[in-house]
Amino acid sequence: MRPNRPPFSIPSLRRGLRVVLAASLPLMALSACDHADSSPTTSFAPPRFSSQPPLNLNVASISVVDRGQPGVIPGDLSARAPFPPDQSLAQMAHDRLIAAGSGGQAVFTIDRASILHQPGGVLDGQLNVHLDVTSTDGRMTGYAVAQVTRSYDPKTRHGNSDTPENLNTLTDMMLQDMSQELENQIRSHLGNWLVTSQPPGSVAVQPLDAGAPATVTATTPAASQPTSGSMTIGGGPTDSPPTAPAQPAPATPAAPAAPRDEGPDAIFPTGYPSDDATTPARPVKQQPQLRSPPPGSLTLPGGTAN
Repeated sequence: MRPNRPPFSIPSLRRGLRVVLAASLPLMALSACDHADSSPTTSFAPPRFSSQPPLNLNVASISVVDRGQPGVIPGDLSARAPFPPDQSLAQMAHDRLIAAGSGGQAVFTIDRASILHQPGGVLDGQLNVHLDVTSTDGRMTGYAVAQVTRSYDPKTRHGNSDTPENLNTLTDMMLQDMSQELENQIRSHLGNWLVTSQPPGSVAVQPLDAGAPATVTATTPAASQPTSGSMTIGGGPTDSPPTAPAQPAPATPAAPAAPRDEGPDAIFPTGYPSDDATTPARPVKQQPQLRSPPPGSLTLPGGTAN
C-alpha cells in the first residue's frame, strides 16, 4: 500500500519555477531595454560665429584647407567630440572671413585641431591655423598665424573624463579663444587687406600693396531751390514753381546838396559867403525886408511933397 503524497511534490515545484523563470527572462530583457531607451540624452548645439563681426578681406575668394583631421596626431580624441574641432574651425572661417574684393585670393589652412588625454584625467587641446593672401598673379602678399592651447580638468574621480560633454566643453573654450586670436592676428599683420565698412554712397579702396587705404567718397548733391536773383543754365524745366524776382531795396535818400554860391548879390552883397573855396562859409545875415514907399511920398530934389 502506497503512502499518501501531497498534490504538489517538491521536485515538481522546482521544475515549475524553472519554467516560469525561463519564460520571464525575455520580458526582463525587454524591460531593461525600454528603461535604457527612456533615459534622457544630451543634445549639443553646433558652433556658430555669425553673431561676431565679419572680417572683410580685399580678395575675390577664400578657400579652406583642412590638415588637422582627427587621428593625425597620435592619441587624438577629437573625433569623439560632438563637433570635431577641425570642422568647427572651418565653420568659423565660413562665418567670419568674407571676400569683399575683386582680385586675389585667401587660403585658410587648419594645421592642427587635437585633444589629448593626459594623466589624471586632464584634457589638453590645441588649435593651429594660418591665413595666406595672394595677389591676382599668384604672388604671396601677406599672411597671419594663430595658435591656441587649452587644458580642461573635469575633476572626475570615477569613470572617464573624455565624455562627449567634457570634449564639447573643451572644444567650445578653444573656439572662443581662437576666434579672438585670429581677429587680432589679422588686424596686426593683414590690416591693409581689411575693407572697412563705409556709409552709403562711399567706396573704400585698399590696394594689395602695403600702404594706408585710400577712401573715395561719392557724394550725391541734395536738391535745392534756386535762390532769389539766381539763374540755372542747362537745367531744364523743374517741378518747382518759379520764384519771383527779388525786389530792389528802397534807396536811402541822399543828403541835400549845399547851395551853390554864384557870387555876391547886387541887392544884398553881404548876405553870401566869399568866392574863396578855402575860406569857410560865413553865416548869412538876415536882412530887413524893404518895401516900396507909398505913392506920393517921393519928391524931387528941391521940391516938396504933395
